[in-house]
Amino acid sequence: MVLLQKVVLRRRECFEIRRLVESGSWLLVYGRRKTGKTWLIRRCTPWGIYAVVTRSGECLLETGGSSSFIGMGECVRRVLEAVRRGGVGVIDEFQRMPERYWEEISLARSESEGSLILCGSSMGIVRRVFDRSSPLLGLLEAFMVDIVRVEDAIASLAEHGLAPREAVLWSVVARDPWILAHIEPRGEPWRVLAEHSGFLVPSVRGLIGEVFEEEERSLTRVYDAVLSLLAQGYWRAADIAARLYAARLVSSPSPGTATGVLEVLSSMGLVERVKLWRTRGARVYYRHRSSLTSLLYRIADYVEELGSPPPAETLRAAYGLELQFAIGELLAARHGLQRAYSIQPDGRDIDVVLLDRRGVAEWAYEVKMGRVSAGDVEWLRETAARLGVRRVGVVALEGGEASVDELLDAEALVEVAEKLAGESREWEDLSPAPKRRE
Repeated sequence: MVLLQKVVLRRRECFEIRRLVESGSWLLVYGRRKTGKTWLIRRCTPWGIYAVVTRSGECLLETGGSSSFIGMGECVRRVLEAVRRGGVGVIDEFQRMPERYWEEISLARSESEGSLILCGSSMGIVRRVFDRSSPLLGLLEAFMVDIVRVEDAIASLAEHGLAPREAVLWSVVARDPWILAHIEPRGEPWRVLAEHSGFLVPSVRGLIGEVFEEEERSLTRVYDAVLSLLAQGYWRAADIAARLYAARLVSSPSPGTATGVLEVLSSMGLVERVKLWRTRGARVYYRHRSSLTSLLYRIADYVEELGSPPPAETLRAAYGLELQFAIGELLAARHGLQRAYSIQPDGRDIDVVLLDRRGVAEWAYEVKMGRVSAGDVEWLRETAARLGVRRVGVVALEGGEASVDELLDAEALVEVAEKLAGESREWEDLSPAPKRRE
């Protein structure tokens, strides 16, 4: 769960991480910054001693209600002593710890009755820990903290008092929980983002910059350019490679140049690959994993080029695209199917396609922020029939009438989210996990 101001986002991961720790597992909790890793650990696990590795090479050690700065060697010794005695110890910002201490950690594994949680914000830490030469190989279970699941965000916002349509719309950006510390989720989110772009854009730039701390500066420029292009609507590796080459950021316009960068960004949790179904000339649709990052990068491009945020309607259209992918995740979870996307030869798209394990399309959905038109429904039904999709549905936040197999408005989506969320976590338990002894 994540508590930010008055909004509590109850997360499935809270139950999952507590269960693992209480079973005695040693964990490597990792993921992009600001996804809620530290909050989940502090709120949902019975830790007794908590160490944060500082940039200066010390530790800020918290235990028994007090905290102090101590040297790295003493920090590791005290945490491991607590774990040996059956307690739960945490080392946060683990990627900053010199590897010379890893051997000491590995030796403590067989002597310990408790659990150790190592938490790192650098995606590179996973590769280092699970490298064949790592002394920690085989000792830790990886636990990735992604952005908040869409069903958790919708259900939590609705519980917080937002009307169904507001809860669904705000869930798109509230999946990045850090945004809720800066703005109140009320009104039209695209307008609120534009109004607060003066400090939100630098915030996301700083966040992405921290992700790239371990990379070479020349590569960071390429990564940042790719993220900007994705926010502008470029999704094909070939088109992205051509733009990078034109800007003299890469040495070749070959699609493989961009594919390599996109795969690295995917491993960092910044980019996702959405399967394309029945789309000529492409199998993968690349996009930002975080809708909030995508929207703020789009705003940044306008601000940097024109000196002002984009018009509200322009940002609203971009928000609609982000909404359809979020709804696709929700529907895929509901039906137990794979989310996909389809772009037809005439340029129109099927917003959500749900595939079974064999790749057969079970559902095709149209997603609308308002009401659905008869023309949209007719096109969807005809296209789905031509492509052999078994069932068609419409998601229209403001409702409407449509002759389809399923019609979902905002209220129905909240019910779906609450059911999915309730199936996988203990909603009634918001109290912090009891701490074990040090």
